[in-house]
Amino acid sequence: MEYEVSDIKREVRAILDENMNSSAITSLGESGTLSIDQLIESKLEDGARSVELEAPLYLLDTGKAFGDSIAWESHVGIGRGVITLPDDFMRLISFQMSDWRRSVTSVIYETDALYQAQQSRFAGVRGCPQKPVVAIVQTPVGLSLEFYSCSGGAGVGIKKARYLPYPKIEAGKIHICEKLKRSVEYYTAALVAMTLGDMELSENLNKISKSLQV
Repeated sequence: MEYEVSDIKREVRAILDENMNSSAITSLGESGTLSIDQLIESKLEDGARSVELEAPLYLLDTGKAFGDSIAWESHVGIGRGVITLPDDFMRLISFQMSDWRRSVTSVIYETDALYQAQQSRFAGVRGCPQKPVVAIVQTPVGLSLEFYSCSGGAGVGIKKARYLPYPKIEAGKIHICEKLKRSVEYYTAALVAMTLGDMELSENLNKISKSLQV
């Protein structure tokens, strides 16, 4: 869901005002170098990113669609497929090909032992429509999604492909998963407290942020 950054800053400042027992906020506001609102805004994207990367899948929004085109390893609809991911790709929400029995919500990487198994010449070792595998890999054109595998032939297509983009402040607004908004606000406050040198407060706010992810 899209939120006004000014509203988020007000909520984060209220959290800090309620929890900080020192004069750090006042001192910062009078320093003439960086206002508290500017500091909050500078930490907001990082706060949203950290929370949304670690949060349980059921707390995420539906995200954005991807997968306009697929490059196939050999024949269309057979074997491994490769999709170039959008530049703002942060986290996979769900992916499923039309001949798969289930969708995939977690991924592997090139450093995983399971990824090496996908290169096996034995079909039974690799992912299949009954037990599919999805990998995120770095390629010359950027991040790509590899999936293993399909067997349905030319009629196979994408049934579901959703991802969560990096949160970014644009035109005074930022997209944050609705169920994670309060957690993001507390985590952002924790980052601000850390910057101000109040490590105890930062740790406490971080714990509250995590407790809200239920």
